[in-house]
Amino acid sequence: MSSSKQLIINCGASRITAAVVTSTGGQLQIEKLVTESLKYDFSNDDDWMRAVGDALHVLHREHKLSGKAAFVIPGNQVLTKTIRIPHVEASKRAQIIAFEAQQNIPYPLHEVTWDSQVIGDDGVETEVLFIACKSVTIEEFCAGVTRAGFIVSSINAATVLDYNAIQFAYPESDDDVLLINIGARTTNLLFKNSDGFFVRNIQLGGNTLTQSIADSLGKSFAQAEEIKHKFFSGQLEHSDDDSGAKLLASSADSFVRRMSQEITRSIVNYRRQKNGAAPKRILLSGRGSLLKGLSEQLATSQKVEVAFFDPLQNVTLDGEVGLGSDSLRLEISEIIGEASRDMVADGAGVNLLPGEVQKEMEFASKKPFLMVAAVLLALAPWPAYLGYKQQSAAYDAAARATQAEVAPLQSRLSTISENAEQAQQISQSIERVEGLVNSKTNWIQFFAELQQSLTIAEDVWLDTLRVIREQAAGAEPTYEVVVSGQMLVRETAEGSGGVDQEILSRRIRSLQSSFENSAFIVSSGQPNINWATLRGGLSVLPFTINLVVDTSKPL
Repeated sequence: MSSSKQLIINCGASRITAAVVTSTGGQLQIEKLVTESLKYDFSNDDDWMRAVGDALHVLHREHKLSGKAAFVIPGNQVLTKTIRIPHVEASKRAQIIAFEAQQNIPYPLHEVTWDSQVIGDDGVETEVLFIACKSVTIEEFCAGVTRAGFIVSSINAATVLDYNAIQFAYPESDDDVLLINIGARTTNLLFKNSDGFFVRNIQLGGNTLTQSIADSLGKSFAQAEEIKHKFFSGQLEHSDDDSGAKLLASSADSFVRRMSQEITRSIVNYRRQKNGAAPKRILLSGRGSLLKGLSEQLATSQKVEVAFFDPLQNVTLDGEVGLGSDSLRLEISEIIGEASRDMVADGAGVNLLPGEVQKEMEFASKKPFLMVAAVLLALAPWPAYLGYKQQSAAYDAAARATQAEVAPLQSRLSTISENAEQAQQISQSIERVEGLVNSKTNWIQFFAELQQSLTIAEDVWLDTLRVIREQAAGAEPTYEVVVSGQMLVRETAEGSGGVDQEILSRRIRSLQSSFENSAFIVSSGQPNINWATLRGGLSVLPFTINLVVDTSKPL
């Protein structure tokens, strides 16, 4: 029976939890479990990365954890969007997702690292969960991980992992369930039904209550956080008429009401979008769910059973692993979700680690071994060199004898050089013939991509296509494909509705972007749009686009 062991580190907004998990025959065992609180001002988002790096150093130094690890980042560090795309083959899905996502995110797609998870497909449309994180954040995160002595094998988003944890903990349950995971910065809502799942992340968490307390008591955020923990854990003594205690209780009641309202709004939104039934049970997770009165308020407002989620239902613990408190049990669901990803049906998850970054980190981890090998390699010739010095006289005599035998062969060198030159010329001729064959195949594929782009854009056609090839002296050849076409404008140019040039420009730029997605195109120039045709009363808009061809894939 095969088994595998992995290190999973959940980097939350307020603390880090690391676990060494072994999977054997469909079973999970936690061999080691440690947690470290993040020490930073929770009101300053920019300090989170530094605090994560410090905590990882502690894991490495004090708990002897190192090597490859699967990392989980919190919902407040990622952008999550549910989008619908036409049902297409899996090989073409990424391109369409990228195009649709660009219309739905607030920054350029090239500035983020993204992945997607299919959450529904009816044969006509595919429902996709798009998850992205800024590339600069991922790069900074990986750099901090490397400095702490770890190697990133994957970066998952906490947003979707609770779906795997529910399936693993309750494999027989097909009921509509809502899992509410209340973190420090955000709350993740995961709706599970027999057809799959739906997620929504709301900007409401434990820090929201802390800020409310800070505003009520006139304290700093850090002071309010300390007061919150002591008061709600029972460590802070107070009398019944203590005004400070009343303010804390009032802030907690306000937070509970607001959380209940957001959850109700999310359930309504879920039922409207998915046309599904209301949850029959609510499960609570995250340390924020321990707030007194929250479960009772949800049970009353939603009229369903509310219970705490136990992700360790089917997980065994090593003898040295102790949970210590109920709150730690509520923090481990994402780790169980990552560990069981390949053990449940339709496991959910993404990987936000770019391939090139992964290769760089793996190479960096091998540098010490490569340096040692280089030193050994440099020292290896010395014994042979010393032996050579001892027999140098005999080698010199042999060298002179060999030189005498080589002399007659020198006359044949010119003949060999001529034959080599002819062989080189023949090889170049063969390469040119192969280039022509490849060019034919490239044109067929390129025309297919152009046709697909025109089909997606709709109401547009090409009139002419010409190729411009140029080669300056001593420079690489350049290739351009100039396409000219027309776009049908359904509004009357002189009618009362008028024509919105901005919309038409955006449609042509979208078509241009689709052309640029071709494997043969590297860039394109500013499209030339002939607006005079519209002003003349015609309902077509001519345009011209110059496409720069990849010289490694010439047409």
